[in-house]
Amino acid sequence: MLNNINSSYNLELLSKTTQLMNKSKKFQTTAEIIFDFIKNFIDFNMVVIYKINEKENILEIVSCLGSDAEKLKKRMPFKIGEGAVGLVAKNKKPLLINDVLEYKDIKVRQYTEEDPIIRTFLAVPLVVGDKAIGILSVSNSLPGQYDDYHVQMINIIASQGAVLLELNSNITEAQRFSDKILDNVNSGIIVLDNQCNIIKLNKSAENITGFKYDEILGSNILSKRLTLDCKEDFVLRCFNEGKMYFEEPGYMIRKDENIIRIRLSTSLMYDDEGNIKSCICIFRDNTEIENLQSRIAMSDKLEALGRLTAGLVHEIRNPLLPIRNASEYLLNKYGNTDNNDELKSLLKIISEESERLNRVLEGFVNMGKNSFSSMGSCELKEVIDEVIGLLNYTLKKNNIKIIVDLVENEIILPFNKDNLKQVFINLLLNSIDAINMNDTAMQRVIIINATLNNSNIIISITDTGKGIPKQELNQIFDPFYSTKKNGSGMGLYIAFNIVKSSGGEIDVESNTEKGTKITLTIPREGGCV
Repeated sequence: MLNNINSSYNLELLSKTTQLMNKSKKFQTTAEIIFDFIKNFIDFNMVVIYKINEKENILEIVSCLGSDAEKLKKRMPFKIGEGAVGLVAKNKKPLLINDVLEYKDIKVRQYTEEDPIIRTFLAVPLVVGDKAIGILSVSNSLPGQYDDYHVQMINIIASQGAVLLELNSNITEAQRFSDKILDNVNSGIIVLDNQCNIIKLNKSAENITGFKYDEILGSNILSKRLTLDCKEDFVLRCFNEGKMYFEEPGYMIRKDENIIRIRLSTSLMYDDEGNIKSCICIFRDNTEIENLQSRIAMSDKLEALGRLTAGLVHEIRNPLLPIRNASEYLLNKYGNTDNNDELKSLLKIISEESERLNRVLEGFVNMGKNSFSSMGSCELKEVIDEVIGLLNYTLKKNNIKIIVDLVENEIILPFNKDNLKQVFINLLLNSIDAINMNDTAMQRVIIINATLNNSNIIISITDTGKGIPKQELNQIFDPFYSTKKNGSGMGLYIAFNIVKSSGGEIDVESNTEKGTKITLTIPREGGCV
């Protein structure tokens, strides 16, 4: 009667264990289920699960109970066909030894300092089809503890475990294969969970973002550094609305804070209940392509501009000639009259600026022929004073204060005077517009500063206006590009080319809350006096 009760319990235990193993998705979980079965089925001192490595003809320890698995893995591995475990791997048949001390045919390896003493030894192969993929061994420190019934029951569990071990091995291999594919794809791939945290990224994603896997794994840094044009919170829309994107333009802020243009596509992964589980973001660095496209478009625009300019110059010169002649006539007639200083000053401005406008028109006609000549020199303070005089009415009307701080009063620049005036006019007009667009400005000020070092003259123009967004800074010197509603996009382009033609550099620092600082670095050719 007792045997029937035990048999019934063991069959129920076997059935329950099989059901649990069928639901297991990880082999480590399966190993724990097997260990729990053995705990409830027989007495033991150590249980070990091995995997057969056919390539190296050895048995590798996968999991262990009753000893230190890591120490076991560091020992000399069992070779297939050698020792009790190796023989089971070779023959694909169970082996039961009731007392290893008296059993002379096969040697059972003993590590009495680290492991329990082995007296009773039972090993069954993990077989899938005709292929042995591993071994399950059970040992006891007392002799004669197991019989054929125990062998049969453990063999049933081993067969079930073999399928799961093989499946786990295949999944692991498939994972390695997919990882290999991901790491060899040129596009960056980042996988986000439903909290927008990064759970996977490939090598290309590391290269494009500048972040290493360990640096951003588990963070939601992507939502702060990846933006699609005119599409805010696009990742949240993917999760909340099931929205997907294909080849959408945007920009990314790299780890080094450099901004690159990207093209991004998204794909969604669902769980068994149909809920969105994760979002896959696939992106590539599109900076060079967009720059090339921009240059091609720019070339077409400049070609069209050349044709348009010729017609405009002709139409502007027609009324300009009588204006110049009239101003010269009035200046000659009333210029020497007493008490007409203001009239004389205004007529002089009309005459000089009409002449300068004529020269500017000549420059536009020859825009494609390096019209921004660097010949000549001029005195910085004189140019600044003249430009401020021209813009004085505009500055007063907009309640803007201008401060000039020059390290020396006489600084000679290697510039054509007309060109340098054009640079300052364009830059100051931009600053005036920026200040007018900044409703929160506490001060309405433009500061012109000039310093010298051994090789350069450094001029800065700083305003308290509405700054330029970081992602737009690399485009502001492109022709036709403007952040202003009615801007032509030619002012900074012309200023940039004039400065470059004289061997100088022009740099921009901007903050959308504090304003903009433009720095001209000009070689001291011609010296200073």
